[in-house]
Order: sequence, then structure tokens, then C-alpha cells
Amino acid sequence: MTGQSRGYSYEDFLLDPAKMRFFRSERGSLILALDGEEHTDLKIRRAFPFEQAERFIGVFDSNGDELGLLEDPQTLDDDSRRALFAELNKIYFHPKILAFNNIDEEYGVLRGDIETTSGPRQLEIRNYRTNVRMLSGGRAIVEDVDGNRYLIEDWHALPQHTREILGL
Repeated sequence: MTGQSRGYSYEDFLLDPAKMRFFRSERGSLILALDGEEHTDLKIRRAFPFEQAERFIGVFDSNGDELGLLEDPQTLDDDSRRALFAELNKIYFHPKILAFNNIDEEYGVLRGDIETTSGPRQLEIRNYRTNVRMLSGGRAIVEDVDGNRYLIEDWHALPQHTREILGL
């Protein structure tokens, strides 16, 4: 059975940017005009949210059915691109951690004061072995008890004590 296809290829799921337009409704929700049809209550997802955040955007209808994959949003018209990225920025809000002012562990819970690109925050992480994940390029993602995610751009640059506490 080698060499046989299941009948679908990557290209079968690609959306043509020339045939689509993203815009906002009067109440501010994202709408996609595609092939003469308007899709509301969209769900959009980055296929590679950390590795290639500006490419490969999955578009799903209100039932969760895939409408297709937008390979390169830069090829959209300016208004569509702005509307799409504004929505993605709301969904994928990941402030960057600029500094750990204080961090300590007690009973398996990490607590600390951090500085982020969105201002100072109190950080609390349970199960830090699973909620602090290393990414490629020396980056790491930290998820706190409230589900907020923070990006560390270069965990190698953190003080040794902080790296040890975070398990990096």
C-alpha cells in the first residue's frame, strides 16, 4: 500500500486569500466572506502558535468544522489582515516575562512577582513540571493557575537560581 494516498492532500485544505475577506460585524465579531457565503461565529487557530505564529491559520465554522487553512495571512488584503490579526492577538495573548523580581517554591507551588510586557503580575504556578515548558530557540512558556500564559524569550539568560526553581 505504499505510495497510495487517502484522497486528500495538504493543498486540498488551503484557502485562497484572493477569494476571502475578513471583517467585523457591527457588534465586533469576526466574519469571513468566502465563496459568496458569510461565516459568523468563527473559530481561528494558529497551527504553530509559537514556531510560526504569522503563518498557517486554521479557520473553523461555528460548529467547529474546518473551513480550511490559510497558509500566509500576509497575502490577504490589508483590512482582512488587520481584522484577522486583531482577533488572533485577543486569542493568543502571551505577555513576555521581562524579569522575575521574586520567585519561591512552597509545597510544590511556585509563587513570585514578575514584570511583563503588560505590567507587573503576581505569578502562581501549580504542577510546574507540566506548566513550564521549554520551546525551541531557548524560549519557554509558563502557564499560571488561572490559565494565563507567559513567554520567556531566553530562559538561558535567567539567573541560575530562577532557572532551577522553574525546572529549566
